Amino acid sequence: MSSAQRRARAKENLRRAILDAARELFATEEYEAVSLRRIAEKIEYSPAAIYLHFQDKKEILFHLIDEGFALLSARLETVRVADPVERLRQGGAVYFDFAFTQPHYYRLMFQLQNKELGELMPRCRMAEEAFNFIRRAVTEAMQNGEFATAPPGPIVSHTIWASLHGAASLVLTGHLGRKLPEEVHPTFFDHVIETVLRGLKP
Repeated sequence: MSSAQRRARAKENLRRAILDAARELFATEEYEAVSLRRIAEKIEYSPAAIYLHFQDKKEILFHLIDEGFALLSARLETVRVADPVERLRQGGAVYFDFAFTQPHYYRLMFQLQNKELGELMPRCRMAEEAFNFIRRAVTEAMQNGEFATAPPGPIVSHTIWASLHGAASLVLTGHLGRKLPEEVHPTFFDHVIETVLRGLKP
């Protein structure tokens, strides 16, 4: 390996370390409490090293949110089923699995509370890619008569997403465990998906 290749690898490794450290801090603490200095301390570098890769913590957060949606979108795209309703059924299971196996990413993508975050989402192309999985399936299901055509597609797509997100958030915030034992959670998630899909039939 040449010296140039070693420098490039070291640079990429540092960038990855910054993102990993920031993901953990953002996911476990309030956005305002996380500073570049704290991220630097976590990876045992100076804040100046972070500025070589990112302009500020908002840019770091944007990259993490984009990464999270890219991961979710990639998983959803593995669902290759012709029937759109079955695709939504399997996609719902993928969504729940992502939320519970990648809770840090999920919190950054959907659960952080800060007015600055609203500025990031319109820039996040991968968020649109992930949502398009639902939108395309809903459109197809309406066209072939499997879903009613009212309310319109955007309302239906957001209803499906809201149902999945609500169930996932109940688990991630610890609320569901207070009411339902963990062993019945899979049955609960299946029932959420089936109830939503059944309610959309014509």
